[in-house]
Amino acid sequence: MRCSRCGREAAETDRFCAECGMFLREGYVDHRIMTALQAEAEGHHREARRELERLVEGEPDHILANHLLGTVYFHQGTLDLAIERYRRALELSPRFVVCWYDLGVAWYHRGNMPEAIRAYRRCLELDPHYNAAHYRLGVACFHAGELDQALEEFERCTALTPEYLMARYHIGVIHERLGDFAAAAREFQRSRDDAIGEVSSLYHLAHIRRMDGDADGARELLEQARQFARAHAVDA
Repeated sequence: MRCSRCGREAAETDRFCAECGMFLREGYVDHRIMTALQAEAEGHHREARRELERLVEGEPDHILANHLLGTVYFHQGTLDLAIERYRRALELSPRFVVCWYDLGVAWYHRGNMPEAIRAYRRCLELDPHYNAAHYRLGVACFHAGELDQALEEFERCTALTPEYLMARYHIGVIHERLGDFAAAAREFQRSRDDAIGEVSSLYHLAHIRRMDGDADGARELLEQARQFARAHAVDA
């Protein structure tokens, strides 16, 4: 490491330049974070992990380093380690909105819906317009069996971002489970423009058509679903 003021070489552990007294650590930490981010972006995940682990070992109270290391752990599937780093970052910065969201995602993939819900709700307390958190909270509530709360969150999501069509799809699923098939069909129809939910929406619509006695309509929708699936299989 070289001092940016006088150019003197300094050891990695030095906090101040022995020549001019310049504070060295901030630039040193920023450089190491950028190195780790570049390694992660280039697919060198182990290198990024090692760099951030060394950085956190030397700077255990660095908020961003803890958060980034948690994200690297998450991408590598080591969820418990990711949660540990996110929680450490939040101990240091309790209003770190993005970190609350990331903690919720990690808990969700860990299969702990109550903790995921708690993290998403804290995220939304800090930023009520965090649309992705409304959507994720809706999904977590849905899997926890809290259908009314899930429906409320998906509705908030679509109010904030009407083009968030996957929320529409989930609204349809909830209405279907609650027995309101007309409302479900309306939402599935609205979500059909979304390439991600297209096939699922068609299958749900076909099921509703069959229940309504429209066998021909159900077959037509199922054929559309098969054609869509085949086309995307070819593209893949």
